[in-house]
Amino acid sequence: MNKADLTEVLAARGAIPKVRAANYINILTEAIQEALVRDEKVTISDFGTFTVSQRSAFEGHNPKNGQPMHVPARRIPVFRAGKGLKNALNPD
Repeated sequence: MNKADLTEVLAARGAIPKVRAANYINILTEAIQEALVRDEKVTISDFGTFTVSQRSAFEGHNPKNGQPMHVPARRIPVFRAGKGLKNALNPD
């Protein structure tokens, strides 16, 4: 499922125009992104939590030519599934 598919589902279930549904999805994703940039945790109950993790710098190699190269430290987004999502995927 991609963003266009998600827009169609939201429009159909919410009985709203696709343009408005796309706008709502954009607002949601931008809000999550802005919170993560500020190093805030975003929790959606029973769905999951978005956080930012720090990845250390390391010495790697360029796959094209095999030359060693330094890969700098960076921040990466992390998603951890909540209990409701885990239960939906693995019903017992």
